[in-house]
Amino acid sequence: MHPLKKSSLFVLFIVSMACAGSKEIVESDTIDYVRSDVAVNEIIDKLPNYSESLFSVEGRGRAIVSEPGNNERLNINFSSDTTLSLLTIKNRLGIEGGAMLVDPDSILMYFRVEKIAQKVSIDDGRLTSLNELASINLIDLLHFTLTEESVLEVYEASEHYLLRLATDGGAQVGKNSFLIEEIRQPRSAGLPYSQIIYENYGELDGYRLPRKITIFSADGLSKVVFQVRSLKLNPRDPELTLNIPSDITIERL
Repeated sequence: MHPLKKSSLFVLFIVSMACAGSKEIVESDTIDYVRSDVAVNEIIDKLPNYSESLFSVEGRGRAIVSEPGNNERLNINFSSDTTLSLLTIKNRLGIEGGAMLVDPDSILMYFRVEKIAQKVSIDDGRLTSLNELASINLIDLLHFTLTEESVLEVYEASEHYLLRLATDGGAQVGKNSFLIEEIRQPRSAGLPYSQIIYENYGELDGYRLPRKITIFSADGLSKVVFQVRSLKLNPRDPELTLNIPSDITIERL
């Protein structure tokens, strides 16, 4: 089965009129949503928003990569501020295999064993098996934020809200928790991912953040399941430097 078909969220925003009334219905894999009377700002105001207080993170995690012809498990040390993210990758034996420094436009990769350094555009990130994880700033990934301007309409079911985004994508939000559970984006949005699933939220220092994040590629054919093992919030001067020996030339791909 295609990985996107396993989701509990919508496939597309297909709107029709309900036979029993005038409320619009969004067809879904397993949930039927109706147009909600709740205003967009009422939901946005209840979503956690740490954009004014969360500036850096450090931690360790595990990534399970699944893509055509390749499946692997990796251990990752990570650090990030609101601009840069550094990921150091180790295999299951604890051997460091490489590192990636991600800025808003590019991914700089250094393969220590092969002594190769390469720089690619975010848009060309499919050259790495961790593109889905590396193509998004880690703070933005851990704390996905929505604004009133980014949401066009609100639909609801018994346990969830479904927010139609300006990109024609959607965000599923828990009615009781007001936590984002899933994000979907169409190919037309031009983003490096098509779907993000958030699970296992926990509280740390007053912040509610997910401990398990599944990210699907833009074409839906590959995914990375990222599990956060340890996390430190707002560390001073997080390590965000990729130390490449001076005798190694950076290839621009």
